[in-house]
Order: sequence, then structure tokens, then C-alpha cells
Amino acid sequence: MAHATSKHTLSPAENELMDLLQHGDDFLKIELLRPAKSYYERALHLSPGDKMILEKIAECDLLIAFEKRVITVLLIVTAIIVAALLLF
Repeated sequence: MAHATSKHTLSPAENELMDLLQHGDDFLKIELLRPAKSYYERALHLSPGDKMILEKIAECDLLIAFEKRVITVLLIVTAIIVAALLLF
């Protein structure tokens, strides 16, 4: 997500917020969810209650939960395959 405001017209705090959001967006694009969430949480400290930032954090939480479910299923399938191979 591009944040289209020029850095030259922003205050230092607004520049920092935009930088944090850009880093979060960059990490989210390449599915590095925990670093993305960390940047969004830092941005939220600068702009408490910001709906867009809260939505980004919720999106990260949903994707992290999905990732955990996928890993759990893969571990179970792997354990079943290893057990089957050991039995035969």
C-alpha cells in the first residue's frame, strides 16, 4: 500500500508514522507477518486508535493464526507418514 503524502510537507512525527507504515506494508507484501505486525504496533503508538492501523494488525493476526494452523496440520501429517514408514 503506497502512502501518497510527500515527506517534505509532513512533521517529523508524521514522517516517522509514514515510515513505520511503509515498513509494515513492505513486510506484509512478502508475508513476513511478525515484523509487519511489529511495525504496525509501533505506528499505533504514534496514532492511537487509527482504524487503518488496527485493521492491518488484525490482518496480520489472522494470517499468523492461519500460518499456525497450517504448520500444525503439516506436523501431524509428517508424524503420521513417519509412523507409517516405521511400521512397514
